[in-house]
Amino acid sequence: MEDEKGDGNTNNNNNKNNNNKDDQDDDTTGSTTTTTTTTTATSSTTTTATTDDDDLLSKQTKNAGLKRLAELSLQDYQWRSDVWKTNQADRQVEQSLARMMGEENASYVRPMDASERSIGPLGVWEKTSVEWLSQVLEEEAHRAEQIVRLGGSLVRPMDQLDEDGRQLGPLGQLERRLVNFFESIRLSETERTKNAILRPKDLDASKRGPLGEAELQASQALQVFFQSEQIRAQLQSKIQDSIVRPIDVPGPLGDFEMAVLQIVQAEEQRQQQYKAQLQDEDGIPYSPATRYRPIRPMNANVPGPLGELEQQATEFVQRLTQEEKQRLRNIQKYLDDNRPMTKSRSTMLGTLETVVVGIVRAPILLYQIVRRVQTLLESEPLDEIDAEILLRLQQQQQDDDDDADGRNRKR
Repeated sequence: MEDEKGDGNTNNNNNKNNNNKDDQDDDTTGSTTTTTTTTTATSSTTTTATTDDDDLLSKQTKNAGLKRLAELSLQDYQWRSDVWKTNQADRQVEQSLARMMGEENASYVRPMDASERSIGPLGVWEKTSVEWLSQVLEEEAHRAEQIVRLGGSLVRPMDQLDEDGRQLGPLGQLERRLVNFFESIRLSETERTKNAILRPKDLDASKRGPLGEAELQASQALQVFFQSEQIRAQLQSKIQDSIVRPIDVPGPLGDFEMAVLQIVQAEEQRQQQYKAQLQDEDGIPYSPATRYRPIRPMNANVPGPLGELEQQATEFVQRLTQEEKQRLRNIQKYLDDNRPMTKSRSTMLGTLETVVVGIVRAPILLYQIVRRVQTLLESEPLDEIDAEILLRLQQQQQDDDDDADGRNRKR
């Protein structure tokens, strides 16, 4: 019995020791878990702070680069502006000198510098393009100034400040139109999805976007087409003896057929006119050796659509040709007036032109001297009658000069 009690006490002591060890292990595990969680939270906070710092550094780098680019753009704009103002001032001086000399316009090279009366299509196009580009440069210079003033923050063309009453430039207007276009599409599609409307054209007119307007116009055109075809089918069912053509019913197909018919009729009449010129008044054809030029659509008795189109194209080409001929004459005059050997002979270009011109003209001058000597060698002495006439003329000229000198002395 005593042994059993002793064994029981020993087991109880072992159990207590095991429980104490388990409690210690649990405490150790809990402490380790708490430490790991704290370390993870600290690492997450550190990672977030590092990411924010990297984003801030990247943003500052981008702003600094954009600011530097804007400063370079301003320098380029200043240089271009100075060059443009200098060229404009020189051009105005040349025009003033030309008017003082009685000329309509100074010599020019660029098509846009022609006078208002002689300017052609190329000049008008270049003048319009230069005005548009100058507006773009002014707009971009203003935007670069704002970027520098804001420390490198991006400024879109449509978001430029209007504190000085400036209007949006070409790029700003273009971007504003594109943004409004896509924004109207987004709003209309959102409204259509919200109201569960299938077709874009079925939206209210105040909420309908570009897609709805395009679909509405296409739908209306198709309705007109279907209505005209239905009317033509009804007329065809009533008239069995002939065919009702699209031209007999108002509609898109009728308009197209009428245009094609006008072209065909004009070409047929032009062919008849060409055949008529191959025959005399009695209808007898000329010999095959006699050739005649074909009649162009614009020269036919009935020009038709093709003739009108050719006439417009011919007039445009004639204006363009006349403009380029006038510009070529002005270029030649400009080169003659601004040759380096006459304007700045001491420069390298002037010296080079002088040497080249001298080398080219030397053989020509030598040839002229040889021809003159040859002419003198081939000449014959004058006859007595011719010599007497020449002597009388010289004597008369001498007497006239003496009389003039005497009158001048008396005065």
